[in-house]
Amino acid sequence: MRSARVAMVGAGWWAHTAHLPALAAHPSVSLVAVVDRDRARAEQGAASFGVERTETDLTALLQESAVDAVVVATPHTTHAALAEQTLSSGVSALVEKPMTTDADDAWRLVDLARKNGLVLSVGVPYLHAPTAHRVVAAVRTQIGELVSVAGEFSSGAGSLFAVTDDGDSAHDPTVPHGTTYSDPSLSGGGQGHTQLSHLVTTMVATTGLQAVEVSAFMSYRKLRVDLVDALAFRLENGALGTLGSTGTTPPGVPARQLLRYHGTAGMVEHDILRGTAVVHREGGDSTIIEPDPTRAVYQLQAPVDAFVRVLVEGCADPAPGAVGAASASLLDAAYRAATSGNREQVHQGALHMMPEELADAR
Repeated sequence: MRSARVAMVGAGWWAHTAHLPALAAHPSVSLVAVVDRDRARAEQGAASFGVERTETDLTALLQESAVDAVVVATPHTTHAALAEQTLSSGVSALVEKPMTTDADDAWRLVDLARKNGLVLSVGVPYLHAPTAHRVVAAVRTQIGELVSVAGEFSSGAGSLFAVTDDGDSAHDPTVPHGTTYSDPSLSGGGQGHTQLSHLVTTMVATTGLQAVEVSAFMSYRKLRVDLVDALAFRLENGALGTLGSTGTTPPGVPARQLLRYHGTAGMVEHDILRGTAVVHREGGDSTIIEPDPTRAVYQLQAPVDAFVRVLVEGCADPAPGAVGAASASLLDAAYRAATSGNREQVHQGALHMMPEELADAR
């Protein structure tokens, strides 16, 4: 395949901010349609990026075999149905994170893509950071057996979760709509699905390991969705992990996105936000991993660019759907654990992600 015919499904703020600009500018992409159930929003997206066709439903495009792939950037709870419809039609998909809000849905998508020989990717920009593959190599090969993981993701997302009416901006695709994040029928959850999902997906991609069980506490602070989360879990190799996340960081206070991996022969401290890491080895030796200063750590266009490379060139995928499924599974179980007050089992599938895949993808 020398080029790919791609449709944008969802024409809201994130599509306008990240995916539509990347698709429109990519030399190997023919952006053939913008699909959104809000016709006015679809038409505005199409007009802004020079696309001739708009649809309010994906079905017609898929029935015509008019596309090779779709990019799904719609509310979280709608991802599974749209991606399943796409993959069932023989079309590849890039799905925004969280890939789904239900573990069974996530692994069903992975199995469907593998069965049909299709590409299924999850949209997490940090998996494409310039130093991501070096952190993977350090965690998997330089610190011995992994025994624990600890992480923090703090942000100011709480202001979005508090919105109950988008007012005059409801149909404006150039600004984020709070109700997309604050209404659990659309978002699934709050801080967990919207923010902690970055940390969980990065951990899965870095370690190549899935969680098997989890306990969790979640605080809603009078909102309809969770605002503060605390998870404790066990990975499949026996390593223990803790992740904490809050959307309460006030304006002017630095956000933090950190993961620390302890092994039997060393430790890796990964600052995801800055794209840096320090590898500490037994005996006191350490190595600093720093990004290329000419490349942004958080690249909005990176998920689309990598997805197109996989489609057109057949290279390895640094953000495969199985990683998205393993992340979705841990979050699904965490929400259940927070509700039940019990330790919950995590649905596992075939992850199949080795260290060389990230290196090859670059």
